[in-house]
Amino acid sequence: MKKLVFALLLLALPACAELKLATPFCDHAVLQQGTKVPVWGKAEPGSKVTVEFAGQSVSAKADEAGNWMVYLEPMEASFESRELKVSDGADEKIVSDVLVGEVWFASGQSNMECPIWDADPRFRDANGKIMLAMTRNPYVRFVRVNRGHNAYPQAYIEAPWYLFTPEEFQKHKEENKDSRSLSAIGFYYALQLYASLRVPIGVIDADWGGTNIDAWTPRSGYENHPELKETAEYPVTNKWDQSMARGVISWWMQQPTVLWNAMVAPFVPYASQGFIWYQGCNNAGEAEIYCDKMHALYDGWSKEFQNPDFKLYFVQLAPYWQSFYELELAQAKFAREEKNAAFVPTCDVGNMYDIHPNKKEVVAKRLALHALKDVYGFTDIVAEAPSLTSYEIKDGAFVLTFQETNNWYFYNDDRSMPKGFEIAGDDGRYFPAEIKNEVYEVARLKGEKLIVAAAEVPNPRSIRYLATAPFFGSLYSGVSGLPVPPFEVDNGVVLRDEAKLGDALKIPELQGFKVLLQSDLPAKGKFTEENYSVNKLRSLTSAPKKVAYVMELQNKKDQVMWGVAIMDTPVIDLTLLGVPIYTNKVVQQKVGNLTVRSNVPSVKEVTDSEGGVIEFWEGNYTSTPQLPDIGGSAEDYDFNDKPLPNDGHYGSMQIHDAANQSTVMAYNDFNTPGVTCDIGIGNNPGKNPDYTFQANAGKFKVRRLTILVK
Repeated sequence: MKKLVFALLLLALPACAELKLATPFCDHAVLQQGTKVPVWGKAEPGSKVTVEFAGQSVSAKADEAGNWMVYLEPMEASFESRELKVSDGADEKIVSDVLVGEVWFASGQSNMECPIWDADPRFRDANGKIMLAMTRNPYVRFVRVNRGHNAYPQAYIEAPWYLFTPEEFQKHKEENKDSRSLSAIGFYYALQLYASLRVPIGVIDADWGGTNIDAWTPRSGYENHPELKETAEYPVTNKWDQSMARGVISWWMQQPTVLWNAMVAPFVPYASQGFIWYQGCNNAGEAEIYCDKMHALYDGWSKEFQNPDFKLYFVQLAPYWQSFYELELAQAKFAREEKNAAFVPTCDVGNMYDIHPNKKEVVAKRLALHALKDVYGFTDIVAEAPSLTSYEIKDGAFVLTFQETNNWYFYNDDRSMPKGFEIAGDDGRYFPAEIKNEVYEVARLKGEKLIVAAAEVPNPRSIRYLATAPFFGSLYSGVSGLPVPPFEVDNGVVLRDEAKLGDALKIPELQGFKVLLQSDLPAKGKFTEENYSVNKLRSLTSAPKKVAYVMELQNKKDQVMWGVAIMDTPVIDLTLLGVPIYTNKVVQQKVGNLTVRSNVPSVKEVTDSEGGVIEFWEGNYTSTPQLPDIGGSAEDYDFNDKPLPNDGHYGSMQIHDAANQSTVMAYNDFNTPGVTCDIGIGNNPGKNPDYTFQANAGKFKVRRLTILVK
């Protein structure tokens, strides 16, 4: 397979007799130390090609298509500026100022792309200007790959090497006017490796904001992942049409493989240690399969670079106003499963107001910790963030044991205790929890184990950390200095009745009802009519007397939680019965004869109540109460909010039992492309009972809504 893939890449090189070197081999290149180094290119078919470097001379015969490759024997790191000579008897190419050291790739979306310096003050490193003026290290070098996409693997692009000096950064800016400067994380990562290793460093920077993991995954990465069949079989094309949008693929540069083909494949199989990776925002609604997608990414890069020990060090998503909690857990799961991968937490360095936090140096240095320990043998380094290894429930509290630490400290500007822990009991409702360890020396905690309890939950069952706003962590390991990343112990919910998908449709109260609409609700907007697997709306010949809404949610424990709301048909325009996508009309009103059934203990069951309310609209809303005489909070989003003029974003489909101040079911933010939806049955614990801003749809493996009429 490797030989076939490489042969296809070589065939894509210009078909001519001129001697030509592959993409990475140009002036100022850095070659990888300590391993065989492939050198390849094109020449006259049948000609003998000889490569000379550092006292070595190796030859190969160009095949019938003109492809050739040789391998230099492993070399020690060297600061000596040497020439790489390649000749075929008729022509000679000389690559000047070649060093031997360590080579890494940097890839991902906008937080990796965020440059060391650029015109946009909100999209560059906080200290980038200073660093560019100060940095004068000709032994650290970079390639900044220009943006490109292609349905097929490319073998050659223009990708010159530049030195880490003010003059070379200025040269790069002048020669690449349409390209950003080097990734800030790539910049700091390379400098840290140089400072610790004292060998030449080369970083190849290939990234693009707003892109998903699929676009960076080579086709070979999907070979052993049948669970990703739909992604693997997506019909990639260079003739994009917006009708081809599907799920996270909303634009041409987001198609599977297209960025790998254009921006990474031209470097295959350049000898290197691995790659650093910062991506995930564009896949935030795919938490349930993101771990699989990361396996496919790693498998593909490792195969294509012909390196079974290829390293992947990546960044867990940083805090923002939107929750990435479920995806962060998926990232941590992948790191546990892949021996050549590790992640760094950023829960303490995010920005609630900007998805691109501009303090990139600390992120890069945390990435470098893994390389220094795992690759370069710095045995005194602790690179892993604290991770939960075991727990017990004792005297109404969780007692948590972590590896990679035996003491704790915290840091908040006001010296307050760390927040972010939540505990749930049998009903699955989470409440804020507190650390109960004794504090000493201002900000240190006594004891190796963490003790966490919630006053509202005397019999705890589950615990989670940094799952809800503001998502920022301030608890650190005293051994490594790294923060505790998001985690959970999810023992599920003690339901009234165990259920399977579809069981909710069999309850006695639904006898005589017929299915009108059904959808496995997407975790990410935008919801369209195509999301219905059953749609008989336009076949209705008369208005039904009753309508029933059934929501089924299957969690990671394969528990099925369901809720049913039956009511008198609330609207004359029957197109308004489903998810609000047909019109921008606002439906907010009381409903008659509300009957509620659920297997979730926190949902109060009622029969023929006059306290029902529905809130269906396509746009946004505020927490200000709108309907008179039913109450509601002006601070929290709940059963009585005020819709705003429709701007085509967010969206609300909520059913409430206002008489009991309870949300029965909610599905929000289904109208904002690329953003994870809110969903839930019963009141959301804590702020915003109607799940506004929870962005939690990725928590569930199945999110099914069925609408029935009678």
